[in-house]
Amino acid sequence: MKKIIISVLALSSVLLLMLSSCKKDETKAYSSIGGTGTLSASTTSPALSKANSDNNAITFNWQSTTVTGNPSAITYTLQFDKKGNNFAAAREIAVTGTTTSVTQGALNTVLLNLGLPDGTAANVDVRLKSSIAPNAAPAYSNVVTLNVTPYSLISYVYVPGAYQGWDPSKAPFLSSATSNGIYTGVINVPASTSSLEFKITPAPNWNTSYGGAAGVLSTSGGNLVFPGTGSFRVDVNLNTLTYTITKQ
Repeated sequence: MKKIIISVLALSSVLLLMLSSCKKDETKAYSSIGGTGTLSASTTSPALSKANSDNNAITFNWQSTTVTGNPSAITYTLQFDKKGNNFAAAREIAVTGTTTSVTQGALNTVLLNLGLPDGTAANVDVRLKSSIAPNAAPAYSNVVTLNVTPYSLISYVYVPGAYQGWDPSKAPFLSSATSNGIYTGVINVPASTSSLEFKITPAPNWNTSYGGAAGVLSTSGGNLVFPGTGSFRVDVNLNTLTYTITKQ
């Protein structure tokens, strides 16, 4: 009798475990990513220029990617790479919804990050990546090929002064590699210079000029002054309207 009771209890335990397992399986929810919609572009030859960097270069559209099973949020990403590189070195722009516009500046930055030379036309492949989880395989759209010519981000300010005849059209310049408003360069002031005064101009003309003193720039300030003759590193920040002069 004791053996029968033990067997019944053991069988009951097994049945309870099986029922519990079934309930857990029933509450599991799975989702998988389905087909992606067709990616289209408003143009395949967007024009890019530094002067219009804030303007839209291109608009992409696509249909929502389908998800089967448990509803899951989809993360969309536009991928760019050199044509024929199979997106092995893709640069990405995160997007939302089913349409997005990319500015000329943003697209140009992607192109330069791909190592494309400025001023030279190149073909670039674009596709949409759809993801529902970091560990789930993404889905990809069709590929759209763009023909684009990236522009250089470098920009300049000029340093006319007594040392060179106050001529901004022939003045040495300071440069900003990324046009972020911060410029640097080395200016040589000859020993024969009779005056050490100078100004900063955003263009090689007198339309706008910056003077100032004590490290602060102003369009209404007096002439800036080199601390002597020789070579000086000049750093100018037009975002904060500040400057430094360092003897080299």
